[in-house]
Amino acid sequence: MVIVSPRFNPPEFVPEVLDSLLQGSPVATFVIDGQHRVTHWNRACELVTGIPAAEIIGSSDHWRGFYAAPRPILADYIVAGEIEQAMRNYEAGHCKASEVVVGAYEAEGFFPSLGERGCWLYFTAAPVLGPGGEVIGAIETLQNITARKLAEQALLDQNSALEAAVAERTRALEQNNAELRALLQERCELQEQVGSASSTAFSAMSSMGEMGVLLQALQRFNSCQQAGELAQLVLDTLVSYELVGAVELRLPGQAVRMFPDSGGLEAATFANLRDMGRIVGFHSRMIVNYPCLSILVSNMPRDDERAGRIRDNLAILAEAADARVRALDAELRRQQGEAAISGSLAGINKLLAAIEGRQKQSMAETRMAIHRLGETLEKRFVHLGLTEQQERYLLETVRDGLDGLIDAQDGQLDIQSELSAIIHRLTDAV
Repeated sequence: MVIVSPRFNPPEFVPEVLDSLLQGSPVATFVIDGQHRVTHWNRACELVTGIPAAEIIGSSDHWRGFYAAPRPILADYIVAGEIEQAMRNYEAGHCKASEVVVGAYEAEGFFPSLGERGCWLYFTAAPVLGPGGEVIGAIETLQNITARKLAEQALLDQNSALEAAVAERTRALEQNNAELRALLQERCELQEQVGSASSTAFSAMSSMGEMGVLLQALQRFNSCQQAGELAQLVLDTLVSYELVGAVELRLPGQAVRMFPDSGGLEAATFANLRDMGRIVGFHSRMIVNYPCLSILVSNMPRDDERAGRIRDNLAILAEAADARVRALDAELRRQQGEAAISGSLAGINKLLAAIEGRQKQSMAETRMAIHRLGETLEKRFVHLGLTEQQERYLLETVRDGLDGLIDAQDGQLDIQSELSAIIHRLTDAV
């Protein structure tokens, strides 16, 4: 440490005008010479450090304004040419070269001994050059950035609090999602229990505007027995919504299309749009596609809220109508199958009746032939010269064989009768 006499005079490189300028500056500033002695210590610096200029000028004790023990400050490092050491002594990122003045450096740090609760200072130190460009001193300014640092810390604290709040909110949302999933599961279980109340619910809700229109249409779908009737009901529902549109129902081998007041819609429009997706909107038009049905609307409302409700209702309407089309197709296939089976059974029954008649006739003719054979044998026995006992024995033997033949034919007739009874039962069941 260098001790300077109170009679120390500032070096000649500092003009008197510089002292006047520094004293009038609101920025805390001090100057040291090449021997690290303070040459200037303005009023603002006195207020920041709490040390009067009279106690510090001429000495190398400028460290007292910032530290509890002697140590170099930024200006000392610049005068000594040891700025790399300064970079190592400050925290990472708290000391860097100035972007404005060549050879100047900036740093910041917290000083717990300044003020009641410590103080954050921002330093800027630059070399003072002599006529030959040599460093003959350094000038350093101080700015109190405590308010900025407190604001930054407050912002960090606020961000931390927000992150904690977001995390807590996320946990709450996850819990709510779990509760919603449980409620959905409970809803699925309850849906099986509300079947008996559906008719009352439909009646109560039928007067509820757009939803009432949809519910009335759904109720009437089951009564539709023809594809054309179902298509007309869908169009009537569109009219109830004040919509202009068309409908196409697709059954195996046929398509039912209705285009009343369709606003220029044509059959080709369905062919172009029915494979584009489930629900496709374009300007004021929208199409709802299902495997067996498409609904095309040409004047969808512009109001987003009502358009959303109408879109949802039409999706439900189309899904229910598609299910009814498939049910009609299944019913048609069932009726065609029953008709085919009935026709086949009738033909089989007729054939069995003819076979039974021929068998009965054959049995009658067989009995007559057996009777005539018995009479013929009795007549022929006379010419054989057999005894009466031999004739009787031979005749009984022949008759037993013929009776066995007749019994076998009767058994076949019984089987035919059972088969006819089965055919009659199948016909009645169909």
